[in-house]
Amino acid sequence: MATVNPKVLEARARRVSDAPSSKIRWEWFLREVNDKVATTMQRRVQMATEYVKSRIVQNISRPVTKVVGKRGWIVSTERSKSGEFPKADTTQLLKTIFSQVLETSPGVWDGFIGTPLDYGAILETSARLNRSFLVRTLNEERETIVRMLAGPLK
Repeated sequence: MATVNPKVLEARARRVSDAPSSKIRWEWFLREVNDKVATTMQRRVQMATEYVKSRIVQNISRPVTKVVGKRGWIVSTERSKSGEFPKADTTQLLKTIFSQVLETSPGVWDGFIGTPLDYGAILETSARLNRSFLVRTLNEERETIVRMLAGPLK
């Protein structure tokens, strides 16, 4: 049986005695990195959510066309057609678009955009009307959103 050099035994003993403090240092470092990553993701999700919200507001801010008769009265109003973004008449839909970013589980951030108005939900979900404005804008801006969430930091 080979004997172990006493210097090797001393070095092993030092490493074992240093292990608890080294572990604490690593855990602290990992926690700090995780906190920074979570904060960065929260900011990215918030930025992307606000971007999509502003694009939605821009898409539905086009006013209805009002045709005025000879006496100055409004004769007819041209509303949005099937397949178009809804046009603004009362601007109520426009004013009620909201966004919110929540941490749905530790380190996972989700952005929500919507409207509390019933007719907003009807416009969004009715296949017959075909005037989706939330999902349509999200799909149109998908590339930009992916770059915002996963692209390099500048």
